Parts: sequence; C-alpha cells; structure tokens
Amino acid sequence: MNATIESLFGPPSEPIDIPAFIHAAAALDTEGTTHETSPVAEECSVSDIRESLFNAWNNPRLSAHLSINHDHLLTSLYSPTKAKIRRKVQPPDLASLPPDVVALQADLDALKLSSWKLPQEASTFIRPSKISDQNVLTQVKVAPEPSAHISDDRNALMTITIHNRSTWSSGYINRSSQHIIISSQTLGDLFQIIPCISNEIATENVQLDGNAIGSVGDGDGCVICIENTFYGDGANSEDYAQKLLNHLQALSKDTPAFIKASTTIFETPLSSLKLRINQPYWLLHKEQYNVVSWINDVLDTSEDDGETASPAPTELTQLDERITQLLATLDIACEDTSSELERTIDDVSRGVPRLTYDLHFMKDSAMTLQASLGKVLQSSKDAIPDLTSAALDHLRHLDTIKRRMEATREALREAESWSSLELEVTSLLGERSYAKAAERLSEASRSMAVFHNTPEYEPRRTLMVNLQNQLEASLSSALVAAINSQDVAVCRNYFSIFSQIQRESEFRNYYNASRRGSVVALWHDTSLADCESPSPTSEPFTEFLPKLYAAFLSLIEFERASIPAIFPDPALTLSAFISSTLSSLQPTFTQRLASLSSHYGETSLSRLITLLQATEEFAGSVEKIIEKLNPLASPSLVDGPTSPDLALPTNPRSHNRRRSTRMSISWRSGAHLTSAATGTSKSLLLDGMDWDQELFQPFLDSQIEYGTLEKRLLESALHKLISSDDKVQDTDRARLLKERTIDAIAVAEESLTRCTSFTHGYGSVGLVLALDNFFQSFIDVWTADVRQETRQTASQDQRLSSGDDLSDMDYSSQDWSDIQLSLHLLSSARAVYERISAFEVKLRSNLGQTATRFRMAREDPLITIAPSRGESQLLEQSPLNSADLHSLLARVEFDTQSRDSSHQPSRHAQIPLSSGSPEPILVEGRKAVFTFANSCQVALQGTILSPLRKHLASYASLPVWNTPGNPKVKRTMTANDLQMPSFSLSPSDTVQRVAEGLLNLPRLFEVYADDDALAFSLHTLPHVDVEMLKGFTEQASCDALSQPSHTRLSSFSVTKPAPLDPDAVSSAWLSSLGHTLLQHLTTTILPSIQLLSPSGAAQLTSDLEYLSNIVQAINVEFPELDRWRELTALDDDEGRQKLSDTEDRVDHVLRTIGKLRRWER
Repeated sequence: MNATIESLFGPPSEPIDIPAFIHAAAALDTEGTTHETSPVAEECSVSDIRESLFNAWNNPRLSAHLSINHDHLLTSLYSPTKAKIRRKVQPPDLASLPPDVVALQADLDALKLSSWKLPQEASTFIRPSKISDQNVLTQVKVAPEPSAHISDDRNALMTITIHNRSTWSSGYINRSSQHIIISSQTLGDLFQIIPCISNEIATENVQLDGNAIGSVGDGDGCVICIENTFYGDGANSEDYAQKLLNHLQALSKDTPAFIKASTTIFETPLSSLKLRINQPYWLLHKEQYNVVSWINDVLDTSEDDGETASPAPTELTQLDERITQLLATLDIACEDTSSELERTIDDVSRGVPRLTYDLHFMKDSAMTLQASLGKVLQSSKDAIPDLTSAALDHLRHLDTIKRRMEATREALREAESWSSLELEVTSLLGERSYAKAAERLSEASRSMAVFHNTPEYEPRRTLMVNLQNQLEASLSSALVAAINSQDVAVCRNYFSIFSQIQRESEFRNYYNASRRGSVVALWHDTSLADCESPSPTSEPFTEFLPKLYAAFLSLIEFERASIPAIFPDPALTLSAFISSTLSSLQPTFTQRLASLSSHYGETSLSRLITLLQATEEFAGSVEKIIEKLNPLASPSLVDGPTSPDLALPTNPRSHNRRRSTRMSISWRSGAHLTSAATGTSKSLLLDGMDWDQELFQPFLDSQIEYGTLEKRLLESALHKLISSDDKVQDTDRARLLKERTIDAIAVAEESLTRCTSFTHGYGSVGLVLALDNFFQSFIDVWTADVRQETRQTASQDQRLSSGDDLSDMDYSSQDWSDIQLSLHLLSSARAVYERISAFEVKLRSNLGQTATRFRMAREDPLITIAPSRGESQLLEQSPLNSADLHSLLARVEFDTQSRDSSHQPSRHAQIPLSSGSPEPILVEGRKAVFTFANSCQVALQGTILSPLRKHLASYASLPVWNTPGNPKVKRTMTANDLQMPSFSLSPSDTVQRVAEGLLNLPRLFEVYADDDALAFSLHTLPHVDVEMLKGFTEQASCDALSQPSHTRLSSFSVTKPAPLDPDAVSSAWLSSLGHTLLQHLTTTILPSIQLLSPSGAAQLTSDLEYLSNIVQAINVEFPELDRWRELTALDDDEGRQKLSDTEDRVDHVLRTIGKLRRWER
C-alpha cells in the first residue's frame, strides 16, 4: 500500500480476536448500573415543581419576564468577552416590579442547579466532518437476507468504513460509505452491501421495437486481503484471489508471503478473523477499462440504421485508412512535443547562470543601501542639538498627560451619570414620564461602548436590561389598551418609546397579538365537517376558507390605513402581521389539510386544488394591498435618534426557517427602478417579507405527494369506469372498449389541468408516472378478459358475407363468431393505440409549455412560475424540483426543436426531412396495448387452428405406429410369387386433412385482406420472422416516400406508419400460423406416441415429408420438422449408432425418437 495513504488512518492497533472480545464483554459485571437507576431517576424527577412551572407559564406577566431574562442571559453568555477578575455584582432593586414577579425572581435566585458535564475523553468519539467525504449512495442499499449462519448468540457490532482512491490523485482517498455489521455475518455479506457504481451498470439489450432493456451483471469477481491472506469469491476454480496471487508471484520473488484462504468470502464469518482498528484492508473489484475495447469503439464508425441496434461491420480498407490517419497525427504531436521540450530546456539552461548573477547583484545593492541608510540616520541625529531633543520629549510627555486626563474626565462623567441612572429612571417611572425615562435610557445605552471590554461592562449592562424591563412592564397594560381602542397617536408615541430602548420587536409582538384576535377566533371556533367531528352547524372546509380569507382581507385592508401612521416600515410590518397571524392558528393549517385528505381519501386532490386556488386568490389580493404601501416614500415617524437596524422588523420566526440567499437575490425586482439606492431598498424589502411562504407552506407536503394523489384519483376513476362492464356480451366488447377508451382519455385530460393548477408544472414527473400506470391498468383489465372469455357463447346470427365461399372449411358458426370477435378486438386495440398516441401529443404539448415557462423564469428573474413569489420559492426549493423533472422537460423541449427543424421546407426535395421519432413518454401504456394485441392474436390463431388441432388430437394414438414388419427389408421371393413393383407410402388421412386445412388458410385471409386490424402489431405475432417484418416495413416506407403528399408543419403531429401491403400482412400471419401449428405438432403430438415400429416410422416419415412440402408451399420453414423427418427415416442400426455418437450433446429430437424406436436399452 502507498505510504501516503497509510498516513491518513493513524497507527493501527494490535490484532483483536473477535470471539475472545465477545466473551470478555459478556463477562463484565453490569449489575452496578441497575442499582444506580433509581437514585438518578429520583434526582431528575420534576414532579415537585410541576405545578409551579405550569402556574408560571400560564401567567402572561411571569412568562414575559422569564422570556426576556432568558434572551438577555443567552446574549451575555455567548458575547465575546475576555476572562478577567470581576467584582461581585449586587442584585438590582426589584421594588418597582409587581409583587408576583419579585417573588418569582427570588425563588429563581434561591435555586441551586447542577448537571452532568461532558468529560474531555468524549472528544475522541466525536468525529468532525471532512471536506473529502462524499456520498455515493444513489438509493437505499438493502442488506442481504440473514443467512443461516447468523445465530441468536452474542455478537459484536463492527463499524467498517469504505474508502476509494481519488480520481484526480492516487495519493488521496475519499470516504464513500460506512456500515455497521455484526460479527456473525460473512465477508460476502459485507461485499454485497458496499455501494459500487460499476456493479450497478446494466447491460443494454435492444429489442425489436427499439426499447432497451438493462440487466445488472454479476460483476467480475472480487478479492479481500486481510493480514496477508487473500479471500476470493470462489466463482470458479481460478478465482480473483488466485489470479492476484499468481500475478504478485510473477512480479517479484521478494514479495511478502501472501497466501490464499481455504474458504471464500461467503464462507468466512467475521468472527473467525483477527482484525486491527485503524488498519486499512484492500478490496479489489472490477478490472480497469480495457484500452483495446476503447480503440475498437473509436475506430467503429458504423451508424445505426434506425431499425436494429447491431452496427454494420467496418470495411478493412476504411479501417486501415483510419489507423494510418491516427498514426500520422500521433507522430506529428510527438514531434511537436519533443521540439517544445527541447526549446524549454535551452531557455532554462541559458537563464540559470544569469539568475545567479542577478541574485548576487541584488544582495550587494541591498547591503550598500542598508549602510547608506544607517549613515543618513546617524547624521540626522547628530545634527539635532541636545536642547531641542529634550524639548521635544517634554512636549510629547505633556501631550500624553493631556489625553489621559481628558479620558479620565469622560470616565468620571459617565460614572457620575451611571451612579444616578437607576434613581432617575425609577423616579420618572413613578411620575409616569415614560418618554423622559426612555430618553435617559437611550443616552445611557449610547455610553455603553465606553465600558466595553472592562470589568464595569457587565454590571452596567445588567442594570440597563433591568431598567428597560421595568419600563416595558409599566407600559404593557396601557399599550394593550391603546391598541384595542385603535388610538393611533398613543400607539405611535409608545412605539417611539420602545424604539429608544431597543424593544421594537416586543412592541410589534404586542400589536400583532392584539389585532389578530378576530381572525384566530373565527378559525378556532368554526366546526368543519370534513376536518373534525361533524356537528349540526358544520360546513365544508372548501366553503369556510373563502369566508376566512374575506374576513382576514378586511382586517388587512383596515390595517393598511393604521400601520403607516404607527410604523416607519408599513409594508414589512404588514408582512410580519400576516405571518404571525397564520402561525398562531390552532389547529394549524397543515393539520386541517391532513384531516381533509384523510376524510376524502382518493378524491381529496380536487378539494386540495380548490383550497389552493382560493389561497392564491387571497395572496394576489394581499399583494395588491402591499403594493399600495410605498415604504420608500414614507417618512420616519419615530421621534428622536434610532438605531440603524430599526428600518427592518425582526422576524419572530427567523429561527424556524433559514432563507436561501441565492433565492432572495434571484427574486429581486429592483432592476426596473431608475435609482441604485431605490433598487437596493426594494430588494431588501422583498427579502424581508415572507408572509406568502407562511401562507403556502401547508400545501407543500401535498404538492410533493402530487404523484401519489394523482395516481389514487386515477385508480378511483378507473374503478368507476370498469365497474359497470361485467355483464356485457362478447359481441359488444369491442365497441365497449372504444367507448371506455374515450372515457379514459377524458379522465386523463383532466389530470393535465390538475397538474398545472396544483403544482404549476413541478409535478410533471409524477403526472407522467400516474398516467402511464393508469393506461397500463386500463388495458390490463381488457387483456385479462380476452384471455379468460375468448370461448364464451356468442350470437348465432352473426355470419360472414362470404360464408358460401368458405363453406368447405371445418369451422362452426361459433368459430366464425370468435374470429369476428378477435378481429373486432384487434381493431379496437389499434384505435386505442391511436387515441393514446394522440393524447401523448397533448401531454407532450403541455410539457413543452411547462418547459418554456421554466426556461423563461430562469432567463428573467422577474417572471415567476407560480402566481405568488413565495409559492414559487417553496416549489423551487422542494424535492419536486429534481433532476428527473429537468431531464424530462429538456427531453421534451429537445424533441420539439428537433421536429421543428426537421419540418423546415427544402428547395431540393418535395418531402420533409426524415427524423427519428421522439422517445415515447407513456412507455408502459404502449406496452400494455401491444400485450393486449398479442392476446387477441393468440385467441384468433387458436380459433383458426382449432379444426387442425382437432385432427391432430388423435394422431398420436393411431394404430399404424405399432404395425409389425419392416418395409425396408426385402422379402424372400419364391417361384410362385408374383414380382410386384414397390411404391412409396401415402400420407395418412389425418395429415391429408391437416394439409388441406393449411392450404385453405390463404383463402381465409383473402376475405380479410382489406381489414386493417390484421396489420396492427405484427411484431407481437407468435413465432413471427423478424427479418421478414423488417423487409415489409422498409418496403412500405419506400413506397410512402415515393408518393408526393402535403405535410402539415406541426411540431406535435401524430405520425402514422405507412400502411403495409395486404399480401405482406397475409404472409406474416400464414408464417405465424404455420410455425404455431408445427410447434404444437413437434412439441406435443409427436412426443405423445407410445411406440414406433419400423413400419410406423416409415409411415411417419411419409407424413412428415408430405407435411413439409405443404408448409413450404405457404412459405413456412421449420427446421425441427425436417429434423424429425430425417431421424425417423433411419433404420434401427443407424439410429443406435447415431444415438451413441451424440451421448455428450443435447439433442431432444434424437432422444425422443430413440425412446419411441426403443434404441435405448
């Protein structure tokens, strides 16, 4: 291991035997701690002071006194002061305070509290965060299931930290994860829970429809090195550990003595190891990137033809030219680098001697300058007479004395002023001269800076706080009365007094608490039917909330006239008033929204949208009221000097939410102002107002869960759609599917409006997932019905118009009805697919509008996505604003731009430029349609092939298979025997009927040649030839491009595929039917034959040869049928010899025929 990396962990401990450690820990006597539990519990009990605590906090005057003292005490504790010897401070005179406050303070002063202290040794177990730490977990890593080796015995908890080498330097490491594992688990359990990015890389497999399916591989193996012992994964005989050991031995024979463990990582429990603390152990996994593969990928210039993902092979001539070009470029780069390096070396060689000379020259010049300066300084001293020097020293001394005397005079004046401060303020309070008392305290507060960092600072500060508390307590009752009586002049006077003693925030708290009472009472006293226990006077929340907002808006409108006459910053004050009112509602807004969601269940989303829209209307009205207040032009209404921070109110909830500086800057709207000072003031004003965030915060949790709410609502709508379709006849199912599809599309279109209204586009990812699941569930219901009810009784009156032409075919009226039903269902599947595609165009258009709105908001900070600035900030900072959302919007916007550019008119062509189709959004819904089409195709094939399968049902039990004799053995001729020529065997009647049925299949498809249902979803036909379908599709595309047509220039048009030729569709269906029947014959019928004699084998060979000729006539090739024909034609000796030659290879056909012919013994 690199020594630099070893230095990052610290000295390791001695090896620890884990079983011995567990045994020693179990032997510890823990009984001592149980005896100490009771005294500790008694010491920590608060039952004796519980009643007094409740009495104190329920009294407003006592609770206010405790809160004020607590705040100032915290300020004094955390203020930076030097530790010096301080005089003992005498307690202030509390005679002027109310008696109950004096008694409470006396009780508090008499308490003697003590607590446990944190020992210095605890710092060893507190690990600070490191800048190099990073989190590599993309999702929760689930630990493996408990193995059988995990027992209920005592186990040790082990903390294991995983470090990876840094990507930019091999000498540094990053901590990627940390795990706690018990000692009875194995090294394999630890390896499986370690997050590894390379392990999660999926292998991509491209299907026929262009969809890529990924599967996570098993990895390339691993090895763990612990105390010079390699533990491999045991994947094969020569696993990773053996390869590493061989590699180290091949490098040098002086390497340490490494050995390979006899057990693998999955067989080695941690309890069997001896480990060291702070000792790094190696885990090697995933080989490095293969350079040869990289070069091959670079040289591969083939492109995808759009139909298949397999690249075409590169010509050797092109490959040679590419390699020659790369080699020439590399040679030129090497020569340039070599020339530049030589030039640099020459410059350095010429400059180094000159640099030495310059350094020496600078040193000599500096020494000469130093000597010259010394001479000048000495000559200047010698030039001044001794009398002049003494006079200057005397003047300097007198100046020092003067400055110190002035400072002493100022200190004496301040001391004289502070000595009488308490008496003066107390007398003024007794005379009810509150303004003069506030002015006196303000003057004393300004002089506090003189005593800073002195022993006198804390006593004077404590005295100042107590006097301010007395003044506030004296004014509190009168202030509340003035606020309730709406006496603006008195309130303005009191605000000036509170501002002078730095208690502006307390004044705002008094004002807000008194003015919000009517709204809070209306919220608390109203009984809601869908949020609480219903009562006769209850009303729904959706009806009550507009009434509450109307009352609140009337109060805000009234305060718009009162607040500017009292406060210097009316807009910020009104914002703080709205925030305090909303935060004081009980039960909270969030709790009532949760109760409403629980009450309505799946349909709660529509009610939440109604409430959110009412809230947005209220927010818009409030914003208009605040705009009427012009804080920039409002004169200061505070008499006397105030501190600079009085311009902005203190947010009482600032400790509950940390505002994002980046967000506040992005939403500043001062850019349009003409003055820089005005723009800055407006920005600070907007940053201080967060009433809209307080208003929309309760909706945020529901907005984050929008995807789940939308999914539940769509599932409820789907249940209503399908609940009335249980007793529908088969003949009406195709029509009903189209009707229900229209209803489902209407339900889905409503979700687009809900997403925009509730999340303003931020819930687009949840919307897509909910819609995809909705369409998939809708189609799956019909797929299940097709699979279960394809053979139900249908009307006997349904006939084909061409029934006379097909009367010789072995189909009953029920079969014709089933064929018609399957065709109608296929046609309905095509209609469903087209409607879902059309809806996806609307969805893509909606997402495109959302992407455009988001882009405009990023480019212009004045544009908000939601109607309110606060709601936009909450949504932008929520988990809805995720990487998945931006990826979805970017993909939709890119597809839109690509389609726009592809539809630009060209001067050289009469057709639009071809471009790849955009990636579908509703992937699972489309797959469900294709699955439904496959079910219909299988049902249709089952009906078409049912007469042929009936003929083959008794084919395996024909007596001809057991006929004795061997037609290949020549019979001995006698003189009386007649010489007769030998003829080949005729096919059996069953095979002839099957062959006639196969030859009649083209006639059947001629009737349905013009039916588009057969051409839909040909790639889902069973046993269809992929290459044949590609040829049909390419031919249809060429034919469509060769015909001039007018193309509408639209970015969101539904591109329909070119229609296939009816003969091509019939060929595909005939090929699929032939393969399906032959698959049934070779896998079910022929293996069911019990015994096959030589004569029976000859008959079977004749049947299979005849059947092979028939299927070739309808362009069906089935190699397994030819294999059966070839092997049944063998005689017994040839068959046994062939069977003995292929013992090591798997040949199911040969094994089956050998069993039937009794070749195996």
